[in-house]
Amino acid sequence: MRITSAYTYPQNWLKGNLHTHTTASDGKAPADEVVTMYQYDNYDFLSITDHRTYWAPREERSGRMVLIPGQECHVLDQAGATDAHVVSLGATRPIEDRPDMQKIIDAINEAGGIAIVAHPRWTHMSYEEFAKLSNYAAFEVWNGGCADVDRADSSDYWDWYMTRFKRTLWGVGTDDMHNPAHDFGLGWTWANAFDNVDSILAAIERGDCYFSGGPRIETIMFDDSSIALHTSSARFVKFMKADGTVAKWVEGKNVKFADYQPKGDEIYVRAQVHGHDGTIAWTNPFLIEQG
Repeated sequence: MRITSAYTYPQNWLKGNLHTHTTASDGKAPADEVVTMYQYDNYDFLSITDHRTYWAPREERSGRMVLIPGQECHVLDQAGATDAHVVSLGATRPIEDRPDMQKIIDAINEAGGIAIVAHPRWTHMSYEEFAKLSNYAAFEVWNGGCADVDRADSSDYWDWYMTRFKRTLWGVGTDDMHNPAHDFGLGWTWANAFDNVDSILAAIERGDCYFSGGPRIETIMFDDSSIALHTSSARFVKFMKADGTVAKWVEGKNVKFADYQPKGDEIYVRAQVHGHDGTIAWTNPFLIEQG
């Protein structure tokens, strides 16, 4: 049996948000206030991704917080609707709306950025449409801003895709902040990276990250026989396998360590750390290969 993972050592976790709005599109606060807000909340990196509006910060950082160029790009259907979105991170130029999501992803890559498929559950993207996409870095498994309509969690896309194709996909979490009083700090990504744009984007692209709406994962360890997590105080930890079923449930009054020994028939394993307040942290998946 072989366990394949994106996680590398040492683990230097940087906290950031990859999907944020300002008054340049439909947000409620100007960019300088938004940057300051995340900076004061001890984020290590931030991208402002206004709709159809390319954000290129004048400096690479504000204090110690790294600033990443960003934009939220729209897919146009025949009626001009714009429900399906792709987040562009680190691109060197604006990306125009297109009627095909794959062409937007390709344009982002050509512009030197990485593409994040935004909130597929919120847009009601079909599994089949999702499966046709390629060459994106990750997709939003958790989008906290969609929680008020019960469409924040897109982990079912993960499970459907990986069970069907036996390939890993990487996930991220965001808050998709529009109104600081309503949807700030509802989700974020921890990247195992150095504090510069290239290193952070490379970590996300290779899947060397986890994401959360609350709990911390201090260390993620694995070898060819086990997967183990050291976490902040949790209510329980679930190791998930194919079709979203639970392979192991670790529960206690104050869980801070959980491990799982795969049997070899799981296809993949991913972990969810559930906090005492109902929030969750997700690892990226581990591919389990027999032989």
